[in-house]
Amino acid sequence: MRPLLMLALLFAAPGLMAQKAAKLKPPVVASYAPDLKLWRLEVAPDLGGWSSDRTVNLRLKLVDPKDPNPPKDEPGRRYYDDYEDEGGYDPGGEDTRTAEQLRQARLEREAETARQAWRARTLKVWFNGATLSWSVRVGHTLNTDLTAQNGENRLEILEPDSGLRVVRSWWVSTARTRLRVVSIHANDEYTGGSLQVLEPDGAVAEGGRRTASGGMLRWSGEYTHDTPPPGTYTLKWMGGWRGGKPARIKVEAVLDGGTDQERRWTWERLILPGAGPVTMGTFDVEP
Repeated sequence: MRPLLMLALLFAAPGLMAQKAAKLKPPVVASYAPDLKLWRLEVAPDLGGWSSDRTVNLRLKLVDPKDPNPPKDEPGRRYYDDYEDEGGYDPGGEDTRTAEQLRQARLEREAETARQAWRARTLKVWFNGATLSWSVRVGHTLNTDLTAQNGENRLEILEPDSGLRVVRSWWVSTARTRLRVVSIHANDEYTGGSLQVLEPDGAVAEGGRRTASGGMLRWSGEYTHDTPPPGTYTLKWMGGWRGGKPARIKVEAVLDGGTDQERRWTWERLILPGAGPVTMGTFDVEP
């Protein structure tokens, strides 16, 4: 009787192990295939007519009406917030998970990332002669600031995959902004970091801070100055996300845009993950 019991256990063991492995394997959920023809691009405020405000608090949202699991939108989120917490897993204490549990958690994260990959989109944007790329996620609101110029302004937004296009034009009657500097990711890889502008007197313009002379570098990566003091301006790219990929960063500077004295400068550099300060270039403003 005992030998028969041992044989039964031997034959049953592989089946039990297979059942255990099957339980550990994360469930496979079919990826959602969106119908791009149904998408819509929501833009607020409804730009048009005349305005006395140069700063536009723009809100964009790419909407899929058939979205099987619409994300909970956060109206206050700005596009640069998406990467603030991507420093890696921080359990807040000792991680007691086994190697198998860690592997399963990784597989589940990868599966979820693959299921949500369809949400990641890149918008092509043209604003007053500048070419930009904005990364968005379907169902999430993108909040960003635009600095309008005195006179006519034109904003064009294209979602290449669906062909959705939005064009807005409006007029602003304010003092003219003489100097404008914008930073652009020349490809779709997110490398992190930010633009820094060193003014002729040594003042440093960083994200969200206004210098003593009146220069302002917004979180959107745009630097403006109505009355830039004469001298040499130095542009640097600061920091970078160590978990990112190499990316090409492009910086454009425009002085006296829209006039017969307009001057333009363009620089482009390859930024490596975790790179320190990288000098993009310099330019001079004459008295």
